[in-house]
Amino acid sequence: MNKPKLTPRQLVAKMKTEKGITFNYISEENAIKFLKEKNNYFRLAAYRKNYDKKLLGSEQGKYMNLDFACLVDLSIIDMRLRRIVFQMCLDIEHDLKIKLLNDITIDENEDGYSIVDDFVNRYDDLKDEIYKKRYSTYVGDLINKFFSFDVHLNANNKVIYDEFNVNCPLWAFVEIISFGTFIKLYEFYYDTKAPLQSSVLNPIKSLRNACAHNNCIINNLRRGNTKPTSKVSQFVAKVSNISKDERKRHLSSQPMFEFCTLLMVYNDIVSENVKSHRYSELCELVNERIVQHSIYYENQQLLKSSYKFMKKIVDFLQ
Repeated sequence: MNKPKLTPRQLVAKMKTEKGITFNYISEENAIKFLKEKNNYFRLAAYRKNYDKKLLGSEQGKYMNLDFACLVDLSIIDMRLRRIVFQMCLDIEHDLKIKLLNDITIDENEDGYSIVDDFVNRYDDLKDEIYKKRYSTYVGDLINKFFSFDVHLNANNKVIYDEFNVNCPLWAFVEIISFGTFIKLYEFYYDTKAPLQSSVLNPIKSLRNACAHNNCIINNLRRGNTKPTSKVSQFVAKVSNISKDERKRHLSSQPMFEFCTLLMVYNDIVSENVKSHRYSELCELVNERIVQHSIYYENQQLLKSSYKFMKKIVDFLQ
């Protein structure tokens, strides 16, 4: 059965009576105003997954220790974290591209064109990715300069390529493709000698895409079923004040695993000047903004332990 749409006032009443959400730090009237002007309930309520529900009694199913102000605060922290994380992902992408281009430049067996031709012809789905971007404001000119197409539609309106000609240099190609495709290209060139394997780069891609699409990334930090790669586990194990149990518990959470993977790769490959600037932003968030309303979370063990885990790693890197 579809849920009926509700006004902000009705949503606040529902949160209070059905969900057990309190309004001790933000009044109900200000919460109504917030839902009208600042954020929608569906997005804001995503962070409730970090809170336990009462299992017994007349209030069974209602959330424990969850105030509306917590949802607001977590949404702001998440927004600030997404901005920093997205920039870090872009920094990694940039440095990986520079590394690949430099290695191609000194490779006497590559002219910078043949690798693109071989790569595109290896993966048929790449043709669709390139063809669909041919009218793009930002990369359409590059595509139409270095690629030519002769296509027709089959009975199911699927594009069939009668001809797909490639004469594109690598330095232009990396500007056209998505980060996911770049990871394939990266592995295609380095093969088994890739400095970073896809098992390390794919979690960063996942985090990058979440940030790019403005998805919530700390809406569920509970212990999960994620099995971290050995490299990430070893990286976190270097932080002496993180116990083995703490490491295993938090890395089982997919968002935390992806964040730690990002930090590991970032620390290894990004230049010191860029790294110093980004770490300063991250430290300000962790040591100042996140704890600004710590009183909200006095009885919330999951978020407190997740914060301590994150802070230990950031302090270790700084």
